[in-house]
Amino acid sequence: MHAYRLLAVLALGPLTLALAQCGSVSPEPTSPTRVSPAPSPSPAPSPSPSPAPSPAPGGSSLSLNPATIQGQSQPQATVTLSAAAPGGGALVVLKSDNPTVARVPASVTVAPGSRSVTFLVETSTVVVPTSVTLAATYGGASMTATLTVTPPTLVASFVVRSRTRGLGACGVDLTSQELDCVFDGSASQGFISTYLWTHTMGARTQRQTAAAPNAAVSPQGAECDLYQQATGGDDSSGNRYLKMDVTLQVRDAAGAVSDVVRQPVRVYPNRQCGFSY
Repeated sequence: MHAYRLLAVLALGPLTLALAQCGSVSPEPTSPTRVSPAPSPSPAPSPSPSPAPSPAPGGSSLSLNPATIQGQSQPQATVTLSAAAPGGGALVVLKSDNPTVARVPASVTVAPGSRSVTFLVETSTVVVPTSVTLAATYGGASMTATLTVTPPTLVASFVVRSRTRGLGACGVDLTSQELDCVFDGSASQGFISTYLWTHTMGARTQRQTAAAPNAAVSPQGAECDLYQQATGGDDSSGNRYLKMDVTLQVRDAAGAVSDVVRQPVRVYPNRQCGFSY
């Protein structure tokens, strides 16, 4: 019995060994999938140092105080930069488009660390209002402001003189029955082109215009009808007179006019035009 089992085992051994060898045959190797490594990030470049900022011209300005001024005066002009001037200061170049009327320095310097500088503008006398453009240039940009220069202020002033009655009075001429006085506006000021006179007695007004340089005129249009409109009074000597109101206004070539000035004037009838005194 033991022999039979031994033979069976021996008979089955080669077969078992063959099957074991077949089962252990490895499959054909496959090429492994190649995985590329992730690229290393490039190092960020080091930032280069920024230069010190200079004032940006775009936010700069040129201003005037005042912007309208009479000739021979000196307005103030101010250049203001958008940022503080650098260490060496900021050189600002100046220009006027009409230097005969308004003159500026060739240049001004804004001090280091400051944003503004102020300078004076020289002006000349003008006959009519004149506009001048002032320019300030810095960093390739230009700032402008407009200055208006005006003529001297118009001021009316006058006296009335009579050859027979003196200042502030007129007499009625014995022959012509006209007033023997002169209206003299030569004390008026400004570039005067026209003198505008009126003389009023009662409700009646006479107007008279004289072109410069005729500052002194004889009143025109006075006549008996005018005198009859007036009310009367007595002077310090007891002499009776008629009341007349005289005004003057002066005008320049541009049409500007002064304030009206007014004076009361005594008119002595000299027994003319039906008056008893």
